[in-house]
Amino acid sequence: MKHQVRSSLELLKVPFVFTQDELLDTGSFIRKAKERGYILSLETLQALHVHGLLVPIFRVSDTAVEGRRVDVGGVLLEQNPRGWVMRAALEGRLRDPREEGYSSAWPYKRPEGVDLATWWNGFVYSSWQLIGLNEALARYRFVRQRNAWPVHHPGMGFHSMVLALVALSPRNLGGVLGRISFPGGIDERSLWKFRSEFPMIDLLGVSGFNPVGLRGRAETLLARAHSRDPLVKWLPLVRHTSYSGWSKLKGDPLDCMWKRVAAEVLLRAHDELAERGLIEPLPDLTGEGWWTPLHDRLNPRYEEAATLERALGDFGLSPHPRVIVLVEGETELIHIPRLLAQLGLADPQQVRVQRSKGSKVSPQLIARYGVTPRVGRRVGDIWLLDATPTALVIAMDAENKWATPEKCETERQALLAAIQEEARSQGAEIPDDYLNFLVTVHVWGDDKYELANFTDNELIPAIAQVANRGPEAESPAWQAEMRKLLEEARAAHDDIKVPIGRMRIRLDKVAMAESLAAASKEARKGIFEAWLCDSCDRTCEERI
Repeated sequence: MKHQVRSSLELLKVPFVFTQDELLDTGSFIRKAKERGYILSLETLQALHVHGLLVPIFRVSDTAVEGRRVDVGGVLLEQNPRGWVMRAALEGRLRDPREEGYSSAWPYKRPEGVDLATWWNGFVYSSWQLIGLNEALARYRFVRQRNAWPVHHPGMGFHSMVLALVALSPRNLGGVLGRISFPGGIDERSLWKFRSEFPMIDLLGVSGFNPVGLRGRAETLLARAHSRDPLVKWLPLVRHTSYSGWSKLKGDPLDCMWKRVAAEVLLRAHDELAERGLIEPLPDLTGEGWWTPLHDRLNPRYEEAATLERALGDFGLSPHPRVIVLVEGETELIHIPRLLAQLGLADPQQVRVQRSKGSKVSPQLIARYGVTPRVGRRVGDIWLLDATPTALVIAMDAENKWATPEKCETERQALLAAIQEEARSQGAEIPDDYLNFLVTVHVWGDDKYELANFTDNELIPAIAQVANRGPEAESPAWQAEMRKLLEEARAAHDDIKVPIGRMRIRLDKVAMAESLAAASKEARKGIFEAWLCDSCDRTCEERI
């Protein structure tokens, strides 16, 4: 595979060139390199240039040549490297250092006695050249130690790739980074039109890069990033962060992210050309049992990339709870989270308690939205899940929809059918054994919550405290009457409001729930351990 050797000056023919990527003078290049963990000096940059290991993309000369003038259109000539390069091109002072070689007449470091205010070495780099620093410095160490060229000399391959990245950046880089830059003098509508219409093949033609080499160069960049990045295991999550997030990285992680950005710029060009039938499409990696560089594509919409929810789940950061506990009233809403805390399940990402405000309310919407697995890609005979699964535990008084075991099972089967229906709408089928554990129904026996779970000896002091009756509530007669009414309520399976109302007590259920919260909490832990922990553990599974 050969690349045509093109002058870097050809890049100035590309509309909006250097608007999305950067041009850097030597000082800026050294600072950017330091952010990526490389310590450079002007002497090192000069040595890399001399040996042909890292050659600036442009040199701004003091000598104007009429025949070298380049029409750069109506570019605003700002006071920055891009503006200096464009002005030099207009005046015929721009050179391609690859074409002219290196001369000691062009030092990188300011000579003694030369005024700092008027002197500039004139060398300009593309920000894309930073991704080759590791390899360039490794080769330079080889040259210094052995006084010989390494076997794999970079040649024109890397240079041609840099030119291709520069040419492709106005079209592709903004999409990779998730941001578009509009430097001074840029017409926004024209840039958007260029990004949607300008032929990709023409951009590669300007750079002299053979389209067949797009995949190979991209895979090399991805492989190098994979081998060097200390945060590579976090890539499934990092690929979903914005540029403003990952650009705060330093050292090797930042350097490797930019290698992946470069690879994605090339691969997006490859994908577009493959769609037009100009080159072979990328291979289908579905079901591959081993890692390939293409698995590390930065694009979160790439088919092999884990969704954000799946990535969060794999790292234990899923916002979805493992279990939703649906309860009826205020008392349960106060007690159950505290009991869960006793079981070490206080984290809302483990168990989330939701109040239904009555046993007549249908939990279908909660089941359809909160419990139906979010189905991802199908691989063979399984579907990958895009989010950690959630189980639904319904804890109700034995009344209305939940009055008998038969009614409870009917409601449970209706919820399971609704969940299966939602899964089928995503093109998947949930196996019965998996589906069955997604919904569990528990009732408090024949009695309502307070009467089913607390003894008279626990309820009477709590009621007395809420009633605020003073000495009257401590009298044997008052307590005996209260005990009698509680027994009658249990016999009739009434709500606790009935005996309290007959004692002419204005019930504050929240206050009574707080009073009951400390009563026999250790004894009541067993109520939840079996059915909550089992559901929480099983939702750790990743496949349907």
